[in-house]
Amino acid sequence: MNQDEQLHGKIVVNLFRCSNLLERIGRKLVAEAGLTSVHQWFILSALSDGDLSLKQLKQNAHVTKQNMTGMIERLKQGELVSTYEDPEDRRVTMVRLTDNGRQVLTRLDSFDAFGQETNLKHLCTEDLSSFNRCLQRLIDNMNDG
Repeated sequence: MNQDEQLHGKIVVNLFRCSNLLERIGRKLVAEAGLTSVHQWFILSALSDGDLSLKQLKQNAHVTKQNMTGMIERLKQGELVSTYEDPEDRRVTMVRLTDNGRQVLTRLDSFDAFGQETNLKHLCTEDLSSFNRCLQRLIDNMNDG
């Protein structure tokens, strides 16, 4: 095994370790915000930039259509999102963040516990931006594969 292959293996293991820790921290934070899962936070965050179709959300979250439909229904029951038919294609269901959803998302984004527990506060903006770009490229590459 060459040095690059060893490094790739270590990166994957560290990503899994980081994922487990983030999941644990995230479950605590979403419970404090009144959500039932980290996936709900993910959906609210994805909708913060604008309305998305169920299909776009499903692809972004890498879950089945049935799972996404159930998650959206629970968010609708909590009045965190609303749905409507796309005016250009009535077969497409669009999802919109409500004012309540925006408030929950703002509360989650402002939790100091996440920054403290992940030690993101110890990284400068340039490092965080670079790390975020690397993660996004990794996600994009894995999606293409």
